[in-house]
Amino acid sequence: MKLNLTIEDLESLTFSQKQSLNSLWLPAVYDRAVASVCKDAENDIYENLEFVVGEVLVSERGTITLKRLRKPEELAVDEELPVNEEESPEEVFYNNEFDPGDYFLKENCLPLFNIGQLIDCLRKTKAGQGGFTLDIPPSGAEGGFKISDRYGEVDKDDELIDLLFKILKEQL
Repeated sequence: MKLNLTIEDLESLTFSQKQSLNSLWLPAVYDRAVASVCKDAENDIYENLEFVVGEVLVSERGTITLKRLRKPEELAVDEELPVNEEESPEEVFYNNEFDPGDYFLKENCLPLFNIGQLIDCLRKTKAGQGGFTLDIPPSGAEGGFKISDRYGEVDKDDELIDLLFKILKEQL
């Protein structure tokens, strides 16, 4: 069973849907998220970086910054960059693996919600205002998960998180 949204799920959203999703999200410590990080400004190349929120910082102006949580093995820092006699220090720096740092603006991030977070978001949308019913089949039963509103069945899917995300996308 798929428990969280994936980067591929988020890539299916339009620009305005991404903005709406970002505005619904109130980040918390240990949330999973993805940041769009500029890897090469000259060629306008961006990379998606998946991370876990370690700290949420709010400035006096209301800007939200997310600090990523690092694994202990990622915290080890080399005392000195290896220097090759034929390379300049700048070449050594740029030839090493790209590290975007630990701080990301919330506006450049999207949440990788889990099932509970998606249900919570759905409750805040127009679809959730009237309530909905979620049918969870017994293990091994055919038919998959179903979601219904007061007028009847709305949609069904074999993966619960995909069903919830499909309904949320319609609301964004």
